Amino acid sequence: MRRLCRSTGLTGTGLVVALGSIVLLVAGALGGYPTLGGLGATGVAVVLVAATLVRMPTRVRVTRTVAPHRVTVGDQVTGWLEVVNAGRLRTGRFEAVDGLTALGGRPASGPATAAGVSAVDASLAGRAASARRRRDRDDHGGGLRIVVPPLSPGGTARLSYPVPTADRGVLRLGPVRLHRRDPLRLALRTQTLAAPDQVWVRPRAHPVRPLPIGPVLDFEGRLTDRVLRGSMAFAALREYRPGDDPRQIHWRSTARAGELIVQDRVDTTEPSAAVLLDTRATVLDRELFEEAVELTASVVVSTSRSGQAVDLAVLGEDVADLARLGARGPLDRLAAANRTDDGDPTGLLAMVARAPAGGGLVVVSGADPALAPALTGQTRRFGGIVLVQLVADGSAQPAGAPDGAVPRGAAGAAEPAGTSVSVQGGLVVIRADRARTAATAYSGLAGGRR
Repeated sequence: MRRLCRSTGLTGTGLVVALGSIVLLVAGALGGYPTLGGLGATGVAVVLVAATLVRMPTRVRVTRTVAPHRVTVGDQVTGWLEVVNAGRLRTGRFEAVDGLTALGGRPASGPATAAGVSAVDASLAGRAASARRRRDRDDHGGGLRIVVPPLSPGGTARLSYPVPTADRGVLRLGPVRLHRRDPLRLALRTQTLAAPDQVWVRPRAHPVRPLPIGPVLDFEGRLTDRVLRGSMAFAALREYRPGDDPRQIHWRSTARAGELIVQDRVDTTEPSAAVLLDTRATVLDRELFEEAVELTASVVVSTSRSGQAVDLAVLGEDVADLARLGARGPLDRLAAANRTDDGDPTGLLAMVARAPAGGGLVVVSGADPALAPALTGQTRRFGGIVLVQLVADGSAQPAGAPDGAVPRGAAGAAEPAGTSVSVQGGLVVIRADRARTAATAYSGLAGGRR
């Protein structure tokens, strides 16, 4: 049915009217009923006129802009359509549909339709102000629907509409399709005009105190790209560059080389932290996974703002796909994060093994009783390890907790509702049912309550 509508240019109603009219026309002709034949002929004529009306040539230009392109969940994003009638004839009322899909398999949230209209062209101000929201089902797919008022030759209308940002994800807008229908809605013509665009809806970041964790002091340590220059650990000799401290000039090497040579000193004790996000669907359902992403964003943002370097790792992340989409920074990566079907923790433990040693490690996961014992064996590699498990009942201790697990709340500080904190062989384990309560417990570790 849908394929037939597309091939004929008729709507579902128009196709029914056309087929019914043909049946009446044939029945009237074969049975000798002129009234039925007349009704059938009239119906066929009406459908042909409708198809002719929508196929009349029009010259319409559409430009779509969206701002801003990167927001937090729930923030306002507005799309703008600028429609220009470049033809010599007045256009009728038609509908613009801006496609809305979520990349990475996540459903696009928000209403199926949205439109708020305002006009730039003075001659169209009254008509544009009266444009209404359209909530009827589109015959050729879903999206954000905007009613475009009639445009006189050379007329311009600027139409605004909200883009739904209720859920985290990468939203693909477009292409923009113009649907022209006849007054009886029997025929439809679709034109694709504006190119796709993209909006990054980032996760919320709750207030979190960064943990005071840094790497083990090593003044002969490995030189990396992120170490700070200008401290007391000697790294190498190099040519002088404008802005270098003159006190670091190495005069003996300068005399031999015939040009200024300075000592390159670095800070091998720069605080750092590795944050790992588990994406396994076997340990995190859809709701808990969103909570896990929010908590990961909270830890990454707070750690970065404190001046510490952060290494974010997301299980199953497709780096090439993120580069193709134009991801910028860790929050964009978290906006695009999706659950994976792999139930084996081997991939997550491999990420732990690749994490930079000496700093802090934060692992955000779900209800996996085997994860805490596996991380306990890594405590000597890091300045501290925190495992945050988002579970349905965070206040309950896991069934597989070792006998040496000590509840941290026993020291007298009450945990937030739905949260428990314990220590297992030097590993701090936070269990919570929400990102907000987990963030509160995490901040308590840095606040000296425990």
